[in-house]
Amino acid sequence: MPVDIADPTLHILRIRGRATPESLGAALDSPLEQVTAALRDLESRGLAEDSGKPRLGWKITANGRLYADRRMTGISPQALTLVADRYEVFRKLNDDLKQLCADWQARAEDQGPSDFVDRLSATDQQVQRILVEITPVAPHFAEYSARFARAHSQFASGSDSYLTGVLVDSYHSIWFECHECFFITLGRSRQAEESAP
Repeated sequence: MPVDIADPTLHILRIRGRATPESLGAALDSPLEQVTAALRDLESRGLAEDSGKPRLGWKITANGRLYADRRMTGISPQALTLVADRYEVFRKLNDDLKQLCADWQARAEDQGPSDFVDRLSATDQQVQRILVEITPVAPHFAEYSARFARAHSQFASGSDSYLTGVLVDSYHSIWFECHECFFITLGRSRQAEESAP
């Protein structure tokens, strides 16, 4: 039974709280049967459970949360320093992406992905650089690179939902999850950061 995506699956459940097998498959670019096998493996270890409601999908358990958090925070002091340093670059890019998303949502009727993709590409190049640097020492960031690349490619190809859409693994959704991953890894909170002067 293939369970090699169990940790990445649990990671997404930790960040989102709950997810359907279909949305997990889209995020991990994995077939549904492999995702289901990973979820059953996590369930057998008491790390995740089926909500019993297809629209809500699976949720992480208290033990699963502890396991996932240890995976994120159990990195070396040197690795933590590197992640904290690169996070400052990510924060600056966050402002750029927020503005891009706002401009996209306020776009004229005759504008499409081709009018915005250059800006997304510039941000994507920089965040990919960050991920290349931190993933070797913080492997829980590993899936974000491919997810960003897929969303960027879809948007560049004209699929307009892949920038800010909520029903697909859009660039904005992935960014939000990656941001949350930084918060947990560094022991910080979104609320504290957003309320800081």
